[in-house]
Amino acid sequence: MIDRVKSLESSLAPTLAEILAALSHALDLTEGQPRGHAVRTCVIATRLAETLELDERHRTSLFFASLIKDAGCSTNATRIQEVFGGDEQVSKRNVKFVDWSNPVQAAIYGLTHAEKGKPMSVRVRKMLGLVTTPPGVMDEVTAARCARGAEIATQLGFDPLTAEAVRHLDEHWDGRGSPSHLEKDEIPLLARILCLSQTFELFVSEFGLQAGIDMVQGRRGRWFDPEIADAAIRLAYDRELWQMHAEHKSGEDLPLAPPPLARTATEADVDEVCRAFASIVDAKSEFTGQHSARVMGYSVEIAEALDLGQERIATLRRAALLHDIGKLGISNAILDKPGQLTDDEFAKVKQHPRFSYEILSRIRGFARLADIAGAHHERLDGRGYWRGMTGGQLDREMRILAVADVFDALSADRPYRGAMPMEQVFRILDGQAGTGLDADCVEVLREKYGPRVLVAG
Repeated sequence: MIDRVKSLESSLAPTLAEILAALSHALDLTEGQPRGHAVRTCVIATRLAETLELDERHRTSLFFASLIKDAGCSTNATRIQEVFGGDEQVSKRNVKFVDWSNPVQAAIYGLTHAEKGKPMSVRVRKMLGLVTTPPGVMDEVTAARCARGAEIATQLGFDPLTAEAVRHLDEHWDGRGSPSHLEKDEIPLLARILCLSQTFELFVSEFGLQAGIDMVQGRRGRWFDPEIADAAIRLAYDRELWQMHAEHKSGEDLPLAPPPLARTATEADVDEVCRAFASIVDAKSEFTGQHSARVMGYSVEIAEALDLGQERIATLRRAALLHDIGKLGISNAILDKPGQLTDDEFAKVKQHPRFSYEILSRIRGFARLADIAGAHHERLDGRGYWRGMTGGQLDREMRILAVADVFDALSADRPYRGAMPMEQVFRILDGQAGTGLDADCVEVLREKYGPRVLVAG
């Protein structure tokens, strides 16, 4: 039995910072940002903390708040897609470059992003709807995102400084931010630093360092605390920082140096992170609530019935919780579509196991977990995705997860249909058993969940 409070074996043990830095790439995806945005924000925030001479406790809290700042981002995905239509990730990404506290800029943004990419007749109808949309929508979606992010920070065991930095991330110095319209020193110090750091990073990545400096100067005293803005402007002379920033954007690793107070990851930490990120994934769509937790439960039941062993089950449990993390990179316009997907839309959906694999494989010691999670849509006959693996390449854990995922997909509500009765579920599973899905795994589920046959007399 794995010791739940003991640190992971040092040779493969990822630190908590490494795990969250890697998983933050999934949060970047759902916010429509280039992968690595949160990590680069963390580096900028860390430099600002040094410049402002923050103590170690505040530096540690800011470090982790930077990595998980978007942990609540999936919570408002459905609402944003509902308001603007089209790909909500595009809407989320582009709003970062708009001074949305300016009514004129906000109106122009809304009208130009209504059903972006759709025929003009569709766009006009959405634009007319936006005209009558309540002005508090920005507060609504921001409150949902930031409150959930703060909850996750607390769930992960971080202190109130970290949680409050995430909760008040989008407040502005002049009180025209969101959602609570706090102003000046009412806004926690770390939230003020983080708001500037993330905006600065985005402008530098998109338009270059000078554009980032110009933005900070232009929003000094409005969005940003003047003292923090001045410290950020001084960072323009930090050549090492911007060299690392450019290299990371080009694909190089960006070494993170956690503050001395940052704790190492225990097995319990890793499990809690997996549970937290599973909830982030499932919150993205109303049709996936608790999907990851259910798939984990079915996977463990199958594994125990097949005597897989506790150490292998522990890895499978984590892989099941995180198997759909790549779905954070898929638009809700596709995930929640009530009708049949187009070929292009399905091609995008088929990328999510690949995204899951790429995100998880970045974590030291997670190679096995990444392999299992990335194979959850593979089939014995080679007709699965994303690699098209065949039965000889799919080990027991991969087969278990694939069956558990299909079982939950069939037996739960979907945007295009209600939950199927168990008779129909097992007719479909029987049709795939031995060809697409592992027959032993299907049989375990049948024994527990299959329809009971009543014998007369």
